[in-house]
Amino acid sequence: MSSDDDHWIISSLLEDLGALALSRDRVSVADVIEAMGSRGFGPLLMMLSAFLILPVGMVPGMPAVVAVFLILIGGRMMTGETTLWIPARLGRVTFSGHLLAVSVARAQPAALWLRPLVAPRLAILVDSLVMSRLVALILMVTGAVIFVAGFIPGLPFVLSLHVLVLGLALSTRDGLIALAGYALLLPEVLFIWSVFL
Repeated sequence: MSSDDDHWIISSLLEDLGALALSRDRVSVADVIEAMGSRGFGPLLMMLSAFLILPVGMVPGMPAVVAVFLILIGGRMMTGETTLWIPARLGRVTFSGHLLAVSVARAQPAALWLRPLVAPRLAILVDSLVMSRLVALILMVTGAVIFVAGFIPGLPFVLSLHVLVLGLALSTRDGLIALAGYALLLPEVLFIWSVFL
């Protein structure tokens, strides 16, 4: 692995989460947020969406926890904040350290595969005030839908896809990736439409 890969924000995050998972039997939400450090909302969004795709997403109540986070992050982004505040009660929610370790191990190959595909480009589609507010609105609506209808099999997984891609775009300031995230919204909306109607 090159030194560039070693310092890539996603790889370093996975390493920190892996170390956290191996250090204790139960991991709290507050522990995970602390492991995020000052990396920003992008990696956090990737991690939250991955929680709905990887084995840790099978933990009862995990979709609801992720949904609350998406609403909180969207609200903070809407007001221009760059750090996350979470209620103490949410921070005390715990899950298996082993399950987190397994999830991190499964995510690492995908992170390495993605590395050469992303780069800072068309940053206005990520950094501008208008686009930042748009992403914030998308996150809050997504969180609300998952919170209300997350019990429907497959729905949290489907709704996590655009969050994952937008998180990657924010992490790397890649507007082209952001466009892909926005494009994913249409098939997701059509899927929800077919489920409820």
